[in-house]
Amino acid sequence: MKRVLLIFPPYAMKERYHNNVGEDIGGHLPPLGLCYMAAYLEKYGHEVQILDCPVNQYTTDDVLKKVEEFKPEIIGLAAVTILVDRAIEITQAIKAKFPKIVIVIGGPHPTHNAEETLKQTGCDIVIKGEAEYAFKDIVDNTKKFVKQKIVEGQMVKNLDEMPLPARHLLDMSKYNSLPNNYKISNNVIQIMASRGCPHSCTFCADANGRVRFRSVENVITEIKLLQEKYNTQEVAFWDDVFTLNRKWVMDLLNRMEQENIKLAWSCYARVDQIDEELAQKMAKNGCWNIFFGIESGNQELLDNIKKRTTLDMIRKGVKLCKKAGIEVRGSFILGLPGETPEMGRKTIAFAIELNPDYAQFSIATPFPGTELYKTVEQWGTMTAKPENYKDFHIFSPVFVPKGYKDADELQNMQRSAFKKFYFRPKYMLGRITKIKNMRDLKRNLDGFKMVLGMSGYRS
Repeated sequence: MKRVLLIFPPYAMKERYHNNVGEDIGGHLPPLGLCYMAAYLEKYGHEVQILDCPVNQYTTDDVLKKVEEFKPEIIGLAAVTILVDRAIEITQAIKAKFPKIVIVIGGPHPTHNAEETLKQTGCDIVIKGEAEYAFKDIVDNTKKFVKQKIVEGQMVKNLDEMPLPARHLLDMSKYNSLPNNYKISNNVIQIMASRGCPHSCTFCADANGRVRFRSVENVITEIKLLQEKYNTQEVAFWDDVFTLNRKWVMDLLNRMEQENIKLAWSCYARVDQIDEELAQKMAKNGCWNIFFGIESGNQELLDNIKKRTTLDMIRKGVKLCKKAGIEVRGSFILGLPGETPEMGRKTIAFAIELNPDYAQFSIATPFPGTELYKTVEQWGTMTAKPENYKDFHIFSPVFVPKGYKDADELQNMQRSAFKKFYFRPKYMLGRITKIKNMRDLKRNLDGFKMVLGMSGYRS
């Protein structure tokens, strides 16, 4: 048995959104990947703790105190691209004070930048890809893997083999969703029913993946456990494309009906993988909100990013959901490969035409491992130094397509998008008429604060 500490690095709301959206609007979500890792290690008798810095507002000094208290033999550190600087800071601080502790780093960024991560952070081992099996092997045979340095993760083929996430290692009462991500309670609990996405979007590091689904029985077991243990009233399915396997979704919905499971829930989907029967069935069984990656109002740009959707598909998908009574969150990306300011304005106009309940306007960001990252010189110029990953948060330009004169023009386009979409009298009146109670009022006030921040009105 070994003591293992799993850390998600510090991360403030202003860092995440590049704007002053307020620290009290929600958006602290549990590190589900670390919960799966912890559960798998606990299954084999190891003692595990999870240190989720953002929700506890921990600094690097707080991390050092926790390390001193727990005295772990191995530390696992999660690293997404924007948090590489923090991973470097934490690793070096721990190594300076506790040089014998073995530090392992995994996550999306080291998967595609293993050698660089190893060199920059000074960690002992980097895991590429899915990490549960590999990390357990490292814990069991640490000396071997310290010599190896870079370890290839193994894909979990049968997701039912994974124990349910170790949420008992977190204070789940601290987690709260953003105002547009919950309906009944902001203490939404996230579920991953599948892994992988087979689609080829050039801006996504998870593109062209192998898809695996948990069994319906396994997911139902988790939902029941969440209801019993946490009195869960609402869940969010975090699958890349929840509706990818239509039969699986219908089987799940049928089981929910048979088990009389009453639950509000939301998910991510594609506009070309929803139909009227499915939308109606999802709404009947508690689905209140679907997040669609719409991305652009220009067919040329959709083709450039290999989205494999059309504007008419988008219109149809959004219309089907609205007809079923399901709210729509639309993701739009400005500054896509080949975009000009005229095309950017067309995307904003398309968002207004579709009139989703919520719209997110992000800025195209070439993350390591994406096709866009590999072909960036074809489409424009990078404005951030390659090693300055703290700017890779999708809300300020690190890449400027050839059609824009500079980063400021693109940043202003994004802020204009928030203003034009959200400050329309029709939209604002629609939000007001949906307020039925104090919870709805709070949701909308928090949402308004966030929009003010993203529009540049809050410094």
